[in-house]
Amino acid sequence: MQQLQARIIHNRPELADYHVLELDAPHVAEHARPGQFVHVRVACENDPLLRRPISILSADPRTGVIRLLIKKVGRGTGIMFDLPVGETLDLLGPLGNGFTLPPEGKDVVLIGGGVGIAPLIFFADVLQRAPGTYRVRGLMGGANEEQLPVWTEFAGRCEEFYVSTDDGSAGEQGFVTDLLPAQIARGDVQGVYTCGPRPMMAKVAAMCAEAGLPCCASMESWMGCGVGACLGCVVPGTETDYLRVCREGPVFEASKLDWAGIVGPQPPHVPPPVPLSEGADDGDACKCGCGGGCHD
Repeated sequence: MQQLQARIIHNRPELADYHVLELDAPHVAEHARPGQFVHVRVACENDPLLRRPISILSADPRTGVIRLLIKKVGRGTGIMFDLPVGETLDLLGPLGNGFTLPPEGKDVVLIGGGVGIAPLIFFADVLQRAPGTYRVRGLMGGANEEQLPVWTEFAGRCEEFYVSTDDGSAGEQGFVTDLLPAQIARGDVQGVYTCGPRPMMAKVAAMCAEAGLPCCASMESWMGCGVGACLGCVVPGTETDYLRVCREGPVFEASKLDWAGIVGPQPPHVPPPVPLSEGADDGDACKCGCGGGCHD
């Protein structure tokens, strides 16, 4: 981890609620792994005081460039939306534990939604370039087609790619978790990796546990320090009382997380018996633009 000044190369709109920030950050680009994040100071003054943890969308060690996917919700992310090219951002990173490569020659499923898609795209990119052969299937969901940022990048890194939206405006109508049982039923999936809203990940973890499949989840959480000192980002675990998302995570084996303690008891993972417009919203629950949590 280093504290560094990263110059903004591009600040590109991506749909109405999202931007992609491209930064010159050679140290982060060289050392980052999928699932890790950077802790961003969004203003030169002390207001806002706390940094924003943002997942890394991509990192190119050859050029020293990293990209971040931002969703505008609150004041901090609004500031980031308006930053001009040439401005510098104060970063800490890369931080946290990321995804690890599965054994070679495996079929894997990456499933996510909203800004949770960022670390999965980074991971898919690494899998495509890694030695050995990985067959990657991507599942992406959102409330509507305006909540499917950078989906073409995700699709371009997968051998198979499936989309769902709550309102049916893109792909199949329903939740992204509705797409997973068909993949599990094929019998050739050796691992599942997920990032996005916590209720979505809880359902994914339950399905994988029932099928006996290994599952890794990249958690989102509120954060203070980002380095494990303040304990502001803890989540309950199955083998220990609490786990720090910034330090032990953001990526965890799903079986080591106490999902009932995180999101409450989950209903059976079957399609809801009421129209989607009346059911619980399983769309983008992240409140800022980070795989590691937010303050907005």
